[in-house]
Amino acid sequence: MNGVQRLMPFPPERVLEDAAVERGLAPTRLHALLLPVWQVEIRATVTEGEDFHLIDRHLERGLAYGGLTTVAELAVFFALEESLVAQAVRFLTRTGHIAEHGGRLALTALGLRSVQDDRRYVVTREDRRKLYFEALSCTPLPRTHYDERKVTPLAGEAVQKLLNSKQFPRFTMVSVMTGFDHGALTRLAAQTDREQRDRLNLPVALDQVQSLGGEDLVHLPVHVVRGLREDGRSGLLVYSQVGSEPDRDLTAVIERADGILAAIEAEEREAEHHEASLRAAETWLAQQGLEAHRPERRGDGTYSVSLPPSAYGADGIPLTRVGSYTVRGSSFFHLWCPDENLRKRALLARLDLRLGGGRRATRADVEAYVDRLARQLDLAVPDLRRLRRGAENTGYKGLAAQLARLTGDQEPR
Repeated sequence: MNGVQRLMPFPPERVLEDAAVERGLAPTRLHALLLPVWQVEIRATVTEGEDFHLIDRHLERGLAYGGLTTVAELAVFFALEESLVAQAVRFLTRTGHIAEHGGRLALTALGLRSVQDDRRYVVTREDRRKLYFEALSCTPLPRTHYDERKVTPLAGEAVQKLLNSKQFPRFTMVSVMTGFDHGALTRLAAQTDREQRDRLNLPVALDQVQSLGGEDLVHLPVHVVRGLREDGRSGLLVYSQVGSEPDRDLTAVIERADGILAAIEAEEREAEHHEASLRAAETWLAQQGLEAHRPERRGDGTYSVSLPPSAYGADGIPLTRVGSYTVRGSSFFHLWCPDENLRKRALLARLDLRLGGGRRATRADVEAYVDRLARQLDLAVPDLRRLRRGAENTGYKGLAAQLARLTGDQEPR
């Protein structure tokens, strides 16, 4: 696996397949971009919500709704030791939930709000954290882009290393001409919709926000698929490090960024002028010793390489490549075989690659994957029992055993 594939969750060929099979976008061009993002360090007073401890919830509800006002009354009502109640009250006082007035206990505004929402709110002053805004329009990024296990913002040497890489597709850095818009912090802090705040990785409240001047420009790697929708209109999808599905937020960013779209379209016209996709397919055929076959131009302007069954197999092109894409630069072509029986074998080969090694999967997951493969290979969707018999007959023993388990049949001997 090359460096670009390690950086992105899935190889570009898988991205093209997803766009074509799952999203109804017939790919015509693939681009790899480094999108600019502002990484902003702030200091603020932060209110976070968390689950109540059981005793704390009961004590605060007793103060709010039970008419209880002393440690002794709380202890008697809840049948708890007075020392335990006193300890809990001290803690809730320190965290700003309870205040004492003339020997009587009462909830503060923070405590009352916590009871009403059934969330224990905690206020942290001078909290420091980083926020992310895409740099083209200073729109905040959602929570998914804060997952450090998946998302790797790039800067400095890491960016240069990727730009200089000879792996395909080559990445292009998107430049930004303006500085960070500090009004974005004000707009973000003023967001009141609870679901939207959670989506944007915001706490319950963000007050007295100050930028600490650490506004660093970093870049996120993405794959952009351009293509034709089922209604004939052009469209695009952006795939990021977040997951296997298109990134809706970054897709929206690219769709409204006229400058990026103009640059992409200019690159596409240049590639079309030099017939980059045709030359990529011809070069690949020559490398495989298949010069006798010619790429075929499809109605959308892309190319397909249709090969006979004899070109596939152990000594030729792997069966798992049928119906997939081969990427060369920002160009690609589609691999095909007109023989339906070979495509059925290709479906088994792809399914074996996913299940034959003993990986467990649910019946629903396998049926969904089979449906996707059948559409990709232009086949009728087979049921799992028929696939099990096919796996037995073609020597995919591990796959046959997995399918027997899923269908409740006796495993083949």
